[in-house]
Amino acid sequence: MKNPFQYGGIVSEPYFAGRDEEIKELTREMENNNRVFLVSQRRFGKTCLLHHLKNALEKDGVACTYIDLNAFPDLRSFAGAITSMTTKALESNTDRLLKIFSGFHMLRPKLSMDQDGNLSAGLELAVSEKEALAALVEGVAHAGTLAAKKKKRMVVIIDEFSDIEKYNGGTVEKVLRSEIQKQNHIGYIFSGSEQSVMLDMVQNSKRAFYKLGRLMKLGPIERKAYSRFILGWLKEGGYKASAQQIVRIFDIGEDVPYNIQRLCHTMWEAALETKTIDSELIERLPVIIARQDSAHYEMLWQTVTQAQKTLLIALANDPDAAPFSKDFQMQHGIGPSSSIKASLVSLLKKGIIFRTLEGHYRFVDRFMIFWIGGIRK
Repeated sequence: MKNPFQYGGIVSEPYFAGRDEEIKELTREMENNNRVFLVSQRRFGKTCLLHHLKNALEKDGVACTYIDLNAFPDLRSFAGAITSMTTKALESNTDRLLKIFSGFHMLRPKLSMDQDGNLSAGLELAVSEKEALAALVEGVAHAGTLAAKKKKRMVVIIDEFSDIEKYNGGTVEKVLRSEIQKQNHIGYIFSGSEQSVMLDMVQNSKRAFYKLGRLMKLGPIERKAYSRFILGWLKEGGYKASAQQIVRIFDIGEDVPYNIQRLCHTMWEAALETKTIDSELIERLPVIIARQDSAHYEMLWQTVTQAQKTLLIALANDPDAAPFSKDFQMQHGIGPSSSIKASLVSLLKKGIIFRTLEGHYRFVDRFMIFWIGGIRK
């Protein structure tokens, strides 16, 4: 039997776990063609949720487009992508697509053939970077016009939207708001993992997206539903486990869905022959994962200074402490505050730690803490 606890990519049915309430809430928002700013920490399954929502909406006949801003390095490519993808979501006939594409001023149609000899229509970026903003306006406006003409509901999902700032974000936000607020047939979901950036975008009265839509924070999966999901798969695989053991997995993984999936995946493999899960095995799971990923951690460790290593060790041992407090500095023999600040900034840029909205510093990879603990023994 295939290991049902998948991680690290897009997880689909039947392995998608416990987001029924969020799906219902987002579906209702999109039925009303609203705008939602979805905010979550990394590794909370945001992208999986959005793909699951997209599949569910498409089954109900809603035209959907999913765009990941990470895939488009500049405004030209983003303008071409949103125009092409929204149009194709509303129109599938190649001849009609070519006719539609030929009407654009800033982008030109392109005909291509796949390995099976099937023709498909697309758009080429026939604009300079200076004209990219106008191309974006044309594409977003056209999506609204075409959806209204076809009298078809549409949902546009833009993931990692906090990266919009790389396109001269302030100006892009203004033109997007100008077009989006005119549309009555399209719902939008703007999602991002940079929580402070997303919150400022929606709550700062000086920003173009101020109060354009509601803010929705994606939290942990509800433990009761998640536990049923995990125990159900374990039972189907012939494993013996208790609800209390699953609670311990939640605690070790700090309720982060990626961590839970990784722990359960490792547990499944570790007990593959005996089918028996005990407390000793569960406590060993994060250590097993840390060993599996040791090459990655060693590479990261080589990129940091000695002062940063000392700070990481201190944070691993005392995650809830205030790094700038005298007690923290005296207990771990680090400082002064200026040095700690410089180390934190560097570690944030390297993606080793992140700062919570409450001001705590956490490891992006929970299991690196166990690796640090291992190398110190």
